[in-house]
Amino acid sequence: MSKWIYRVFCVASVIIMFQCAARKTQNAQKNVSAVPDIQVGEPQPVQHEKHSLKTPEPLPADLQKRLEVAESIEHGATQYWLSQGKEILNVQCASCHKTKDPLKYDEAGWVKHMSRMVPKAKLTEDQAKYLRVYTLTLIRTGS
Repeated sequence: MSKWIYRVFCVASVIIMFQCAARKTQNAQKNVSAVPDIQVGEPQPVQHEKHSLKTPEPLPADLQKRLEVAESIEHGATQYWLSQGKEILNVQCASCHKTKDPLKYDEAGWVKHMSRMVPKAKLTEDQAKYLRVYTLTLIRTGS
């Protein structure tokens, strides 16, 4: 009798684990586009033309504004930081729950929310910094 109960328990445990893994995958796939999109351009390579250098194309005005806001949040912020922050929000945060929209929070509320979630998500210091800069940039620019 006890072997039978043990086997049923083991089978039920395996089924529950597979269902939880499938739900996490579904949540991550559903929420990839749940956050407003910041278009982050790739750095333009310098092109050589018979020993003369061309200057890279200027950044679009909206991206330049976002970078200025990001720089005001954290000195040294770059396009890379914004793209990494977006990736972390859309992938890592969405792997456990529906992605929160930073625009529904004020800055203090969002920082408080992040202070609870960063340790749970086991983000590194750099990942937390990228996420904070990205989301606060969204809040400050309103997009």
